[in-house]
Amino acid sequence: MKLLVQSDDYGITRAAAAGVIHSIRNGVIRNTGFFSNMPWAEECAEWIRPYLDQIAFGIDLNASTGCSLLGYDKVPNLCHEDGSFFTSRENRAMDTEENNFDHVNYEQVYAEFEAQIERFIEIMGRKPDYIHGHAYGTKTTDRARKTLADKYGVIYTGDFRKRDDVGSPETWYTMGASPEEQLKNRPLETIIEDKAGMLKKEYGYVVTHCGYCDMELFKLSSFNTCRAVDLAAVTDPRMKAWIEENNIELTDFRSVK
Repeated sequence: MKLLVQSDDYGITRAAAAGVIHSIRNGVIRNTGFFSNMPWAEECAEWIRPYLDQIAFGIDLNASTGCSLLGYDKVPNLCHEDGSFFTSRENRAMDTEENNFDHVNYEQVYAEFEAQIERFIEIMGRKPDYIHGHAYGTKTTDRARKTLADKYGVIYTGDFRKRDDVGSPETWYTMGASPEEQLKNRPLETIIEDKAGMLKKEYGYVVTHCGYCDMELFKLSSFNTCRAVDLAAVTDPRMKAWIEENNIELTDFRSVK
């Protein structure tokens, strides 16, 4: 089996980015997606440049964390007047039966997502290796991500995960869990026990959220202490031993066909 281990949210905060760097240097992360809309994006981009030959560096297209690149005047459907995105909770509250549980305006979310890709290209000097969706999503956000993946000629992870030759473990996250409860997550056991039969597939796909924690993270994300647990899992010797014992090849989205 070829295994893709991914850490979402590179650059959501500086501490999260530093944890992802640790997971690349000392663990099995070979794919991570950039938050290009954050004010510290250029700083975090410099940190990861030395590792770009070791990983696929993609983008996490985001409509619920931090601020819009286009702002309220251009994408009022997505954000508050100060430009901050509606949170996942606020977005879901606006998804009702009347709008088929999808309040998102396609033209606006497409424009915002494309601005995030162009910001990635401006900072990194090249296009992302893949496109991934962050947190809140609907059929409309999914369509925008797929369309942009086709436009830029890169893989969309939402489609990759659905392939018959791809296996993924069951999630170890509980939505809305407190920081204390998140520390009880069992990502390592979930992966290496392989109850989902990942080893029977050509590709295994594991999505984590590695990172350290800072105050910005607690302000921005309900996924906070779980990042330290994920980081511990992907750097654990038992993870590396499981990979070796099962003749698993670590790979990334630059090599996926």
